[in-house]
Amino acid sequence: MICGHASFSKTARFSDLVASVQHCDLCPRLCAKRKVLSQANGNIQSKVLFIAEAPGRLGADRTGVPLHGDRSGDNFEALLGNVGWRRNQVFITNAVLCNPQDEDGTNGTPTFEEIANCSAYLEMTISLIQPDVVVTLGATALDALSIILPHGLILRDAVARLTPWCGRQLFPLYHPAPRATVHRSLAKQRSDFMLLAKAVHPESGMPRKTRDRPAKHPLLPSPALSSLQHAVRALLELGGRMTYFKLTKLLYLVDLAAIERLGRMVAGEVYLRQVDGPWPPRLNQALKEMDGFEVRRFSMRRLPMVELGPSPRGDVKLGDDVLQIIVDVYAGYGKMSNEQIKTAVYRTGPMRYVLQQERCGKDMRNKALLYRNRTIDLLVGETE
Repeated sequence: MICGHASFSKTARFSDLVASVQHCDLCPRLCAKRKVLSQANGNIQSKVLFIAEAPGRLGADRTGVPLHGDRSGDNFEALLGNVGWRRNQVFITNAVLCNPQDEDGTNGTPTFEEIANCSAYLEMTISLIQPDVVVTLGATALDALSIILPHGLILRDAVARLTPWCGRQLFPLYHPAPRATVHRSLAKQRSDFMLLAKAVHPESGMPRKTRDRPAKHPLLPSPALSSLQHAVRALLELGGRMTYFKLTKLLYLVDLAAIERLGRMVAGEVYLRQVDGPWPPRLNQALKEMDGFEVRRFSMRRLPMVELGPSPRGDVKLGDDVLQIIVDVYAGYGKMSNEQIKTAVYRTGPMRYVLQQERCGKDMRNKALLYRNRTIDLLVGETE
């Protein structure tokens, strides 16, 4: 008689799980979408399991390979390569296995119900892979594990720290998506991956003596940075290096957009009319307090420059609505030259008003272009 134990092999059980997922219709919004779970997810024998949020519209939803084919995938593969790991050494999945696309065709955020519906598949995947370390990428993936077994972790406090969970170790990380790098730069994420690689090998796993206890990784103290300083940090996370001139103009454009969208300024600063356009007078002091940590200042060809510093203290603490404004402004203006961004700034409403007044002979030097959540034209109208 032929033994049928082969049907209980890990490979066979994984094939059964994949087949089950392909027939899932629990989520009305997602049931017709591609289910991203297959051999392309990686090595089912791996000791490291990565969990992201959901397949990306331009990435896994198109390629069928998690974290591949879009900018998030490029960043993830670079982070893996930085520690000498390859895709075929790890297993990668998502908290939600289908792309939660919004009506406008962009990547959406999975709902709690969709995450809960997929949690059974996630639990089965973890049980099948049996990793030593589960690595969550982003807050959504970390929260999804709480449905399986509560852990009480918050990403900003637990990032890059081993924590016992469900008979194995949990290692929360930020997502490698471009937007998430505002919260934690790729430089910091590279350091996080180095800590991960020191704790576990994707094939041999964790050393037995450390498998059941968390690694020591003290959090850096987080200074009380101002909203202006957090905005500077966010722009440098996106741009890396820029002229001081461009930084002043980007901050102005961020606060102008924030007034229009949110009814309030992000940095909470005044912007004065100077020879080269809007200028926040408190910026120099803010940069001085951050120099050597969040920022580094230097000169290049006699131009004052600013770049991301070597030792950022803590994370960027701005709301998602504010971060979206910063990302949008940088996407529109961040690649411009100094002259191009100056022209763009001079075309904004407050600067057009100032230039009109100057053509009429009025002295507008040091006049406030933005102040107390108002633009200069509104401020003048309120005082007349």
